[in-house]
Amino acid sequence: MAKAYWAQLIELDEEIEASKIPGATDHEDAADTLITDFVGAMGGEITSGAVRVWQEGGREKVYDWRAEFELPEDFDENDDEDIEVEGEIILIERMG
Repeated sequence: MAKAYWAQLIELDEEIEASKIPGATDHEDAADTLITDFVGAMGGEITSGAVRVWQEGGREKVYDWRAEFELPEDFDENDDEDIEVEGEIILIERMG
């Protein structure tokens, strides 16, 4: 039976409850899933932070993260039209 991964955003002004990440294949996958959902829910307002990930009965990893976005070439900030933004989550594992 596969072990479940849990992830929690840390170092924020308000404590965020840990979430079970269904279908995660490893620590990085669980972190990426949680961060992607969080950044989307925040509308891209928060683009960096830290996340703690662990496996039930297993070891814990902490990552610093940042979200990088690429705007379309024809983007006009004065236009109220919705745009589709490409993004990438960068994870850097904390050592020690």
